[in-house]
Amino acid sequence: MKILPKIFIFILSSVSIYFHYINNVSSEIQADIYQDIFSGEYREESTRRFGVLNTDFPNLSLSSLPMKGVIGRYYYLGAQYDKALELANQGMKDNPYIMYNESLKTDIYFRLGVKDSMMYYAERAFSGIPNNNKHFLDLARAYVNFDKYKLLDSVFKVVEDTKDPVILKFYFSSLLTKEDSISKYAKEKAREALKNFPESSADPNLRLSAAYVLYGTERIQKAIAAHQKASDLYDEGKFRESALKYEEASKLNPLEYTYFENAGITNFQFGYYEKAIPFLKHVIDSINPRTGKSELVLAQVYNELGDLEKACKYISASARYNYQESFKLIGVYCIDKD
Repeated sequence: MKILPKIFIFILSSVSIYFHYINNVSSEIQADIYQDIFSGEYREESTRRFGVLNTDFPNLSLSSLPMKGVIGRYYYLGAQYDKALELANQGMKDNPYIMYNESLKTDIYFRLGVKDSMMYYAERAFSGIPNNNKHFLDLARAYVNFDKYKLLDSVFKVVEDTKDPVILKFYFSSLLTKEDSISKYAKEKAREALKNFPESSADPNLRLSAAYVLYGTERIQKAIAAHQKASDLYDEGKFRESALKYEEASKLNPLEYTYFENAGITNFQFGYYEKAIPFLKHVIDSINPRTGKSELVLAQVYNELGDLEKACKYISASARYNYQESFKLIGVYCIDKD
């Protein structure tokens, strides 16, 4: 009778060792899969290891993603869409609340050009977890493909309190594929984006996409052309002509701080100190990219005008933004009179 407990213990130990082995093998393969997925690299040799995986145990990955979906994502990366879709379908009940397989199927159907299914799963994923960047981007992409631009506003309203510039940029850029669809609401959101995200004022992609929404492609393209001409004139040493072109660009696109900054710099270098001031102050007071460059040049302007108090004020501001050239001048402009 004493043999039975020993046999029972042996069986339990064997089962435990077996499951521990399976988990270890699964963990090793998962690590390789994630590395390849994140790097965007598909390797045929990696798929040969999938045969030893039991995707029903464990059915979730180390990061709680459905294992079938993770492997499906890998096949998707290798353009093996039939296998990817089969695995996504099999894993629909594995941790369904994170909408991972719905998101995967959205991508697969997009690549296959099956628009109805792409729209269906994009809407399901977004409805399940709207505050997910990819779900928003996928649904916006689906609406663009279906020429349903008017629905972009309604989707964005669900996440309009977002603090993520990525969503804002994608919303604005999606609208630009059909400019006559841009609503007053979208233009209001473009203005709010630049007002509510001052740290993004130095993000050229957000700033540019907002400018396109507010002013239209033709006007912004003219601004870009004027800026390029100004840069060419500057390189030729024609500072006055360059300054006028920068001023033209700033009027066409008043959201682009570099146009104002460059207009201020070229006027300063040409000796038009008073004319340089409003351009540089506009950058600092209205746009505030927080780079310290405009502050530095404005300090130099005031130094040339003999106003050391203001020169010290702006060179100190430049130093606070850690603009390196300011440290060479702060001891010159900020003289302790005591």
